[in-house]
Order: sequence, then C-alpha cells, then structure tokens
Amino acid sequence: MTRVEKIVSEIKYAITDKHILEVACGCAEFSIAASDFAKSVYCIDLEGSRLPNEIDRHNNVCFWKMDATSMVFDDEQFDVIVLYNAIGHLTDIIPAVISECMRVLKKDGSIYVISSFAMDKTVIHDVLLPHLYSIGILPLATEKKPYTIIVLHIGGSTYGL
Repeated sequence: MTRVEKIVSEIKYAITDKHILEVACGCAEFSIAASDFAKSVYCIDLEGSRLPNEIDRHNNVCFWKMDATSMVFDDEQFDVIVLYNAIGHLTDIIPAVISECMRVLKKDGSIYVISSFAMDKTVIHDVLLPHLYSIGILPLATEKKPYTIIVLHIGGSTYGL
C-alpha cells in the first residue's frame, strides 16, 4: 500500500460517497486514490503538466486548471476539501485559499490539510494555524507518521481521527 493509499484509507469514512475537492493537486495522486470511495473528485491546480495519463481512467475525477484564490465553483458545492502535500506551496496566499475553500464547502463540511513534507509542517505551524486561530477556527491537529493532519470541521461535521 502506498503512502497516499494509507492516508485515503485513514479518512475513508469522511470521503465515502462525498463530493471532494483537492486544491493544489499537483500530480493528483490523492484525487486518484480517493476516487475509489468518493462520489466525485474535482482537483484543481495552476497547471496540469504533472497529471498522469491514469487520471483519464477514473470517470469520477475531473481536473480543472484554476487559481485556488478565485474558484469558479458554486458556493457550498463540496462535502470535503483536501490540501494534500500542498500547503507549503501556498504560504503567501493561505488566508485567501482558506477563505475560498470555506466558500465552496458545504455548511457541514470539512477541510483536511494533510502533509508528509517537512516544509509543509513548518508552514502549518508558522502560518496556517495562526491564521485559523485569528479567524476563530480551532482545528483538530494530529500526527499519524509520516503525516501531519489538520482538520477544520465547519458546521455539524464530527469526524474522528
């Protein structure tokens, strides 16, 4: 089992039969792995050059070239939003990305920031968490080696890890 398959298995309860958005998807490995459980998976990135050909074999995965600070999706469109090994690439725009994610997230949805990258962990502790606290969001943070997992429960979601 690959690392991404392990983390998808870990949060399977939260993504099964749900509409998922992966922000800053890169090579979309999370989206592809999550597609086995999710109803639909949209993945966005500023470019699509890293996407594998395999993505075309997953009927419920859709890639959109899009800026995470200005998404074209409707308000409250997604049940779960995931930033997988991506937060370090968004350091300077975290407030705008989080605001836009909250706009497209359903009122009882959850945002998962999941990372196994050292650079992401620094950004999580130095930028993301202070921003979340400043806007009144108290996230659930946990370590499941090699991952750091930050969960923002919006509305009535109560998923455990």
